[in-house]
Amino acid sequence: MADKAANADADWILKAMVAVAAADGRLGAEEISLIQQVYKDQSGWMLTADEITRAAESKGDLLAEFAAAGKMLDQGTKEEMIRAAYLVLLADDQIAGEERKKLKDIAAALQVSEIHFGAILEDLAIWLAQQRS
Repeated sequence: MADKAANADADWILKAMVAVAAADGRLGAEEISLIQQVYKDQSGWMLTADEITRAAESKGDLLAEFAAAGKMLDQGTKEEMIRAAYLVLLADDQIAGEERKKLKDIAAALQVSEIHFGAILEDLAIWLAQQRS
């Protein structure tokens, strides 16, 4: 049962990463590679580039899905969704306005406050700076 819950959490993290990566209308190789790595770390499964591309092309109201899921997901999963999606946003060294807006929209749909959202990104920035030094 725990494995099923972990995979469900990984799937939500995947949806958030893909939504942000595709927000600017394209999925770059760096974004796909990072999505593959994060998903593998979360679920133990490796996705192909085609699977990620298909996920990006799926239709539906993702923000409504995130809002519904936000009522059931724990705080840690919500935070991981935001962290992973932000890492993908940074992957190609080009932060598009559409990507940033999508990330904020996802956080709002998950009912993550602006202050908490900012704290998550700040913690991630500190972690990234430590990784580079």
